[in-house]
Amino acid sequence: MSVLANPSEQQGLWVLQSHSGVQLQDAGRFGGASAGLTQGGAVDLTAARLANALVGNHNHVGSTCPAVIEITLGAVAFRAEQPVLVALTGAAMPLLVNSQPVQRYRTLLLQPGDLLEIGYSRAGARAYLAVAGGFPAPAICGSVATVLREKVGGPDGQGKAISAGTLLSCAAWQRPDPQISLPYQQHYRHQSIRAIPVIAGAQLEDLDPQLPQLLTQRLFRVTARSDRMGMQLGGEPLPVTAQQLYSEGICLGAMQLPPNGLPIVMLNDHQTIGGYPKTGALTRGACECLGQLMTGNFVRFYWLDVADAVLQERQRLYLLQQQLDAIAADWQQGQTRGDDNE
Repeated sequence: MSVLANPSEQQGLWVLQSHSGVQLQDAGRFGGASAGLTQGGAVDLTAARLANALVGNHNHVGSTCPAVIEITLGAVAFRAEQPVLVALTGAAMPLLVNSQPVQRYRTLLLQPGDLLEIGYSRAGARAYLAVAGGFPAPAICGSVATVLREKVGGPDGQGKAISAGTLLSCAAWQRPDPQISLPYQQHYRHQSIRAIPVIAGAQLEDLDPQLPQLLTQRLFRVTARSDRMGMQLGGEPLPVTAQQLYSEGICLGAMQLPPNGLPIVMLNDHQTIGGYPKTGALTRGACECLGQLMTGNFVRFYWLDVADAVLQERQRLYLLQQQLDAIAADWQQGQTRGDDNE
């Protein structure tokens, strides 16, 4: 028996409070860089996948990720118009249902009229709200990911943030709360000073010979100019060697060194070409860690060769898949118990 209502009966969640950092995201869109279309997608894709798994939207590390709401820094509120099963993961944002504190990283069954509030983050920049069955939205080039600059993705496909007064369609939940959760040890753990691995970039050998050592010796601060396009770092500038560079393709995690000597690391909404020299590149996992840092947090880089970076990323994805499989097993056990009781 299906536990979700017929799509024709969908109502969903009313958005009561929101801002430009509240956006519909999935795993992103790929294959459009040559046309100037960036990938977008959840900055912390690990947290997005776990939120989906908790509400029964089973997904694999190598597959697409059902749409979630990415919430930057908090301050958002919703009202349920029907029974809705939700879960919140990622940054440590206060979570309340009808003004009562509730736990993150577990399923929550909202009843019609329930008020869901997410306060300002205490630790971490981004949280992810998933609903059972996902948020239906028109796919643009295979993804619903919102990119404000390019005006693509989002609930209506027009590339807009989720605003107050919007009704987010989703399916109604027709059973009790399955009470699926993740232990505290598996929650996002914030560090205000984060060590981030970096792989040598294309132009590193052409830059100042002291730069590789200085990059790892200096402590950089996340500035308020950071956003989904890139993390702009502050601190003592690195030496810059004047170069005549043609603009070329640029990827998620690329570290550019502009004339002011302060690194910029590309995040999900990065431009598709860039002309600054690239000192290094971050793995997907490293980008997720960096993207969770808040203004004023610090980062220290250390060099990692390509082979070790590949191994590190494979290990990260292996552990994530184990988490996803364990949640799926909890769901299977819960459904078996439910069927036995009917």
